[in-house]
Amino acid sequence: MKQKTFNRSPIASLWTRMAASLAFSICFLCAPSAYTQTNSRGLGLPPSTPVRQLPNKTKRFAVIIGVDKYADTQITTLGGATNDAKSLVRSLVTYAGFPSDQVTLLASDQPAERQPTRGNILRRLSNLAAAVPKDGLLLFAFAGHGIERGGQAFLLPSDAQVSDDVDLLEQTAINVTQVKDRIRKAGIGQVLMILDACRNDPVGRANADNPLTPAYTRGFNFDVRNREVVAFATLYATAVGRRAYEYKEKHQGYFTWALVEGLKGGAANERGEVTLGSLVRYLQERVPKKVLLDLGAGKEQRPFAVVEGYRADDLILSAPGQRSTTASNTTAETETTPEPRTQEESPRGNEALNLAGTTWTGTSVEAGEFTIELLKDGKIRYTIRTGSVGGTWKQSGNFVQIVVGNGYSVLEGTLENGVMKISGTNQEGAQWRWTLMQKK
Repeated sequence: MKQKTFNRSPIASLWTRMAASLAFSICFLCAPSAYTQTNSRGLGLPPSTPVRQLPNKTKRFAVIIGVDKYADTQITTLGGATNDAKSLVRSLVTYAGFPSDQVTLLASDQPAERQPTRGNILRRLSNLAAAVPKDGLLLFAFAGHGIERGGQAFLLPSDAQVSDDVDLLEQTAINVTQVKDRIRKAGIGQVLMILDACRNDPVGRANADNPLTPAYTRGFNFDVRNREVVAFATLYATAVGRRAYEYKEKHQGYFTWALVEGLKGGAANERGEVTLGSLVRYLQERVPKKVLLDLGAGKEQRPFAVVEGYRADDLILSAPGQRSTTASNTTAETETTPEPRTQEESPRGNEALNLAGTTWTGTSVEAGEFTIELLKDGKIRYTIRTGSVGGTWKQSGNFVQIVVGNGYSVLEGTLENGVMKISGTNQEGAQWRWTLMQKK
């Protein structure tokens, strides 16, 4: 997305002049520390009409991939990717309104025609792209190994050959650009992607880290300016620079385990609905705590999401509190997704929050987690890994203004249902939009 430096930190150039070079590319967030939602420039919809509903159930399709076993002996075996894929399939059919005959599973324990090979994956994607209507939804999920080479992101199917030779990888692995191109060319309107491909190092020891890289986050984000995709969301198992861990007791990844629990109702709101926003917030709270409890200090995993074109807190993914008792026969269920709520109808209300002494948090693709502390004396502390910078803030009801540095950047916006939505520009003309959640 190259236009005029969108999604850049308001202090990126300031830090460059003050200390060291810092490329701080922000995707703005709507979960306790990383629910990224980019601005709505270039959407096929005007900013005032984001997508609030998934297509009806007959138009929902999914391809779910889990790869534990690899033909290349250099690639370490995983223990939970197949179970991740199978449990996600069950939850989509049972709780999220996907017809069972419109969900494709490719996994290591399946028959030959459903093995997660490169050919099977690309063929199924091609078939689904032809089957999904333009006003439909395609959900693509991958659990397994992924690597970055030459600044490009690759998924490793079961027959991949690992090499530093990008040309060889292009022939045996799956460049994520191929996945995006097939979806884009099909003209599918809504896309959900779930990525859990940063477990242990695929060519190292079983306990060696395989951190998520910026190339992966760039690779899986759609450019919606050309209108083929009007809304998308990509859920990542962990933050940039971090590894995703396997929940050995459950024989799954912590991320997908929590994702399924969330769809079952763990992430449901007061109405019994699991929205995209509530699900990401649930993942943000549940996964780090469980990883810390099970694996100890120093083991950190914090999922995040990039969202564009959706109104995440209205987008209902599942309604387990309202679902039919005959959920196993999902294709025969009646539509239970209620009409989108207006802001005034929100059960959480929209009362003005006194911001003095609060801390707000988000995650950038390259710099990781950042915080904005709104101090009681009207000053701010804006902190990233390399340090902090000051500034000022003001509040009038639900209106908020934040000034970073000595007027270098100005952000303005509103509080909506406990979420801070702000946009701004800096002295160099860079623009961005953020959605931040309060850090408890």
